[in-house]
Amino acid sequence: MYSIIVCEDDPTQLHAISTTIKNFVLFHEEDFDKSFSTPNPEKCLDYLKSHNIQNGIYLLDIDLGTSMNGIDLAEQIRKLDVQSEIIFITSHNEMASLTLKRRVEALGFISKDNSLEKIRDEIYETLNLARLRSDERKNLKRKIFNFSIGVRVFNFDLDDVLILETAEIPHRLNLFTKSGKYEFYGRLQDYEKKYTELFRCSRSALINIKNISEYNASTKMIYFDLSLSCKCSITKTRELKRRILASK
Repeated sequence: MYSIIVCEDDPTQLHAISTTIKNFVLFHEEDFDKSFSTPNPEKCLDYLKSHNIQNGIYLLDIDLGTSMNGIDLAEQIRKLDVQSEIIFITSHNEMASLTLKRRVEALGFISKDNSLEKIRDEIYETLNLARLRSDERKNLKRKIFNFSIGVRVFNFDLDDVLILETAEIPHRLNLFTKSGKYEFYGRLQDYEKKYTELFRCSRSALINIKNISEYNASTKMIYFDLSLSCKCSITKTRELKRRILASK
């Protein structure tokens, strides 16, 4: 999910941009989170810090009517959200070269001099482009799942992991991957913290939602193939459904 942040000091334009984005998000809820809009650059930065926004998409005016302009704000955003996508909506297109000089890579410049319809279309187009770029970066940065059995260290692509669950023997875990089963010493909570991509479906199991082949809401059973399944606790069913829909 990608958060969309808007900073624009003109109330009328802020409302128009925010409305455009809300309408866009209604049809793309699986990819985009609710947006945050503010005329104040300091409040924008406070929101980033308090919500720990990462891989966000930012639509910024350049002239914000304060000592901090949109380019200054973009520099601060980059420090907090390294993989952010910056889009300037401004009447100052001549300042594009300054963003290069200040090393603020902008995904695009949308001119306020265009018609409302043109601005809307460009916002939609640029938001989709921002999502595609972020998705490509995630795919390139594949995460490795690793564990040890004695002196041997095993490394798996996280996408190959199916289930990690507690074993019958205390302090041991069972790992099911696309290539087989492994048992090793470890604590489930440690792996939950390390691999946030895995979902805690019950007290005893972490699962990779990407590899679910079927989920039966009546029985609460999660299936990965004909021979491998686990049960979802009642308290986790709503979040599981949301995650399954978001992963498609």
